[in-house]
Amino acid sequence: MRWVLAGLPLCVIGQAILLPSLSLGGIRPDLFLVLLFLVSRRLSPEAATGTGFLIGLCQDALSGSPLGLHAFSDSLLGFLTARLGRDIHLEKPLALFLILAGGTLTSRAIALALLAFFFGPQPLLPIFVWGIAPEALYTAMVGMVVLWVSQFRSTPVTAG
Repeated sequence: MRWVLAGLPLCVIGQAILLPSLSLGGIRPDLFLVLLFLVSRRLSPEAATGTGFLIGLCQDALSGSPLGLHAFSDSLLGFLTARLGRDIHLEKPLALFLILAGGTLTSRAIALALLAFFFGPQPLLPIFVWGIAPEALYTAMVGMVVLWVSQFRSTPVTAG
């Protein structure tokens, strides 16, 4: 829980101040999903679901999207990440990258389906190809960098 309480303000500041300058063609990584991914790997599926709901609710409040949209999709992503973390050996970088990219794709697909349900059908292919897929890859790359930095900082230095 300490990671969530420390990470939420960092995500808010990063999303609002840092990431607009790092956007590539209007595509920005989702730091809230990176935080959720890093935290939920260490939690039980139930706790990860609640954490995902909390992070998503914070994201909904700050983004202006319909309240509950990110809360719902992030709670599902938290559950799936925690559940997969128990079943799959997640120490390999490629597995982490694919799960983070797949989780971002899943989260955005759920949000797109909910928006289409409430606001009518959307042109799915252009939204997916030019919006969701690049965001998922960018989020996974940023997540891998954050994970690498966090592992590098936690590795003890031994004197030779």
